[in-house]
Amino acid sequence: MKKVPYTISENSITIFWDGKPYTIRKDNINFQSAKKAIFDADYDKLGDLIDVKKSVENFVQGDIEVRDEVVYYKGHRLHGVVVDKLLEMLRAGMKDSAPLVNFITRLQANPSANSVNELYTFLSYKSLPNDEDGMVLGYKGVQGDYWSQTGNADTIVLQGKTNERHQILNEVGATIEVARRCVDDNKDNHCSFGLHVGSYDYANEWAGQDGKLLVVQFDPSDAVSVPTDCDFQKLRVSKYKVIADITDTRTELHKPVYEANKPIYGSNDDDVEDEENTCCGDYDSCDCDGEDLVELAIRNYIENKHEEGESPTLKQIQSRMKGYDLTCGEIFDIVNDMGYYICESYDCPRSMWKVEAKTEF
Repeated sequence: MKKVPYTISENSITIFWDGKPYTIRKDNINFQSAKKAIFDADYDKLGDLIDVKKSVENFVQGDIEVRDEVVYYKGHRLHGVVVDKLLEMLRAGMKDSAPLVNFITRLQANPSANSVNELYTFLSYKSLPNDEDGMVLGYKGVQGDYWSQTGNADTIVLQGKTNERHQILNEVGATIEVARRCVDDNKDNHCSFGLHVGSYDYANEWAGQDGKLLVVQFDPSDAVSVPTDCDFQKLRVSKYKVIADITDTRTELHKPVYEANKPIYGSNDDDVEDEENTCCGDYDSCDCDGEDLVELAIRNYIENKHEEGESPTLKQIQSRMKGYDLTCGEIFDIVNDMGYYICESYDCPRSMWKVEAKTEF
């Protein structure tokens, strides 16, 4: 049985079928059946529950045209990750085409064809969201005092505050810009000069326990290179703006489009996107109990790690399950009951024990 990637929330389920996302909304007759199939890990049923024939509606606006789920800019067909991302935004319910048009327009303004192609690899790691102006949101890990981890005396800083060690201050609201020639455009140079933006996983690890995890906004035209190390999880840019400090929540963004000048995380349900692969916190409107949610989230995390060729530790699973107050011992019991093999090693603490593939009987 092939696992099918998906995201699930109170009001919709997005299923990635044959490489394309399809959204089943709560008012769809197949919504409950699809949710049950996901909870039962019966992925084969999902193909019959999604409406594959229902494609993105054709439209033309300015230089952008979408026709038969093909995206064109000034009559030239676009390929690759950018097409998948833009169609995903439309399928996710984006009524206003401005983010789509603005994103493509900004992307085409990038002066380097290599930079555009490499940006696709960065966006393909995780479907990073856009704002309504077509800007891309990413993440950055800095020191606890908001100064960058490193500095470079040879970097020409056009905007932003620097100190005597040539570090840059990344306070919320600050726009940081360096001369584009001060950003290494060679993707094969791994640790090199330039401003860096990363995926959530990369930036969170870079911030560490004592650092700050920030959401930054950058223009696709300012993307320069994507180093080939770290699984394409980091990007060098010449300019970005710090728009939020998410150190306290450390919650990854999952909405395809965020509105400008509104909080990344607000106090009401409309401003907060649910965690990937979990239902919402309103269990009265979600016909699954807490134990189901915990097991689903743990199972998905383990399976995703296994697909990446990694065996997660109990501590990694515990860190992923923020808000559930689970001990490593409790996670051990849950994972064991689910049939996974736990590599017990008494040369290291239990939290570092790795979860391998399910045992076969």
